[in-house]
Amino acid sequence: MSESQADSPGEYVMIRSKSEGERLDKQYGVWQANTGFLLHPTIAQKQRMRIADVGTGTGIWLRDLANTLPKNCQLDGFDLSESMFFKDTTIPSNVSFYQHNLLEPFPTKFIGQYDVVNARALVVALSHDEWAPALRNLTTLLQPGGFVQWLDCSVTDFVVKGATNDQVPTNAERWIELLQTTANTLGKTPNVASLHGLFQKSGLEACQEQIYQLDNLTVRDVLNSAVLEGIQNFMIAALKIRKFDSVDSVDQVMEMRMAAEKDLRDLGCWFSYKVYVVVGRKA
Repeated sequence: MSESQADSPGEYVMIRSKSEGERLDKQYGVWQANTGFLLHPTIAQKQRMRIADVGTGTGIWLRDLANTLPKNCQLDGFDLSESMFFKDTTIPSNVSFYQHNLLEPFPTKFIGQYDVVNARALVVALSHDEWAPALRNLTTLLQPGGFVQWLDCSVTDFVVKGATNDQVPTNAERWIELLQTTANTLGKTPNVASLHGLFQKSGLEACQEQIYQLDNLTVRDVLNSAVLEGIQNFMIAALKIRKFDSVDSVDQVMEMRMAAEKDLRDLGCWFSYKVYVVVGRKA
């Protein structure tokens, strides 16, 4: 293995734990508060839909969706690891979970079965050359006329907002720089702005793109928490792959996280970034 790459194709560079599951759900809530939909408005809802969520994590999107769709719809979640799957008796009976790497062909029983395939937040799972093959595999799941809906972000879009000219959030900005340089070293630097073009080149029709800046004030504190914890968990996972010039221990990561958190608290600033939503329909 090259020291500049993660362990394997599609490797999710993030720790898997209960706290990471809670962070994923925080992030999901922030994105929902800013985008305002579960299914893109161009996707018609109907009886007996079959929907796949790839990179499902805790399955929170599927669980929310199950409350808005007819009970005869089937909702299936896929993820590289089953360790994050929400395990509770309150899971709707029409929601199922499966372990699968989206860079590998899906089992035949799932091919051509879905009205909608949703993908979300794969930025720390896919390297730049893996986005196109991932999209090809996602489209194999669709029925004719079915939709791919993909929401993602770019580490290069992360910024610190709210600080005045005489108050520089040095530690919060350093926290973002740590994410960006480490992601670059591990090859997790896909050009999210090119996702719309990938949809068009794949043969999908009626492709649309919307870009949302995460500026909803009501979830600003939750966003700060999710970014602090997300970069922390990313760095802890990255340190298991290799050491870095900027940081070489978990203790150092935690010190940098606390310094960034102090900036946010003392200077009244906040993190923000863009979420790209791309939708396309299979002919």
